[in-house]
Amino acid sequence: MPRIGSGTRHGSTELIDRSRQIALFDRYDQPAVNIAAVADCPDFVTPAKQAGIPPFARVLHAIGRASMDIPHMRLRLLEKRVSEVKNLTMSYTVIGRDQNLNFSTIPYTPDFQAFLAAYLADREIARNAVDLRLTPLTSRDYIFTTCLPWLRFTSIQHPMARFGDCSIPNVAIGKFGHSNGRVDFPVAVQAHHGLIDGLHIAQFIARLEEVLAEAVNDPTR
Repeated sequence: MPRIGSGTRHGSTELIDRSRQIALFDRYDQPAVNIAAVADCPDFVTPAKQAGIPPFARVLHAIGRASMDIPHMRLRLLEKRVSEVKNLTMSYTVIGRDQNLNFSTIPYTPDFQAFLAAYLADREIARNAVDLRLTPLTSRDYIFTTCLPWLRFTSIQHPMARFGDCSIPNVAIGKFGHSNGRVDFPVAVQAHHGLIDGLHIAQFIARLEEVLAEAVNDPTR
């Protein structure tokens, strides 16, 4: 039975049993759930730019932190076995040569300065790479992220290599809007419905807003 003990950010431990949900959605050709919403935060973009920090780096780090803080967002499936992410890897899209898609992959660390250094270094490699930078998925300890800074999208559908293998969440971020000292942006989460429900996606987005709000006073942390 797929059961897993997961610690929360408050230090308590809960036992997650998704066996019934996994059995249900295992019968589906397309078991992914995909929800788009609008995140609304205090303006973290202006202080980030003033500190020389790319706003997307701030968002990407917040996605990693929020996904580690929500227990269901740490669940993965590999050959119908449930595992829990202990060390997260962030893989995100980059506009490379000739405005074609490429990928950057870096480890998540709570230390933002270390994360930022890795982000900046690998982003430049990805931007200048000739070949697609594909990382062999020997584990499921990833989260996939894409940024569409040109669009205020209302929905998005990510490609899946196999319909039954969508347990690595995909998070998409859209164009920022600025008004009255606040920033809002579309955010979409696609994940395996056997592991994650709409409630958990809502919790993830709420936590993302909280983390970005924390970065307003000190964007370097």
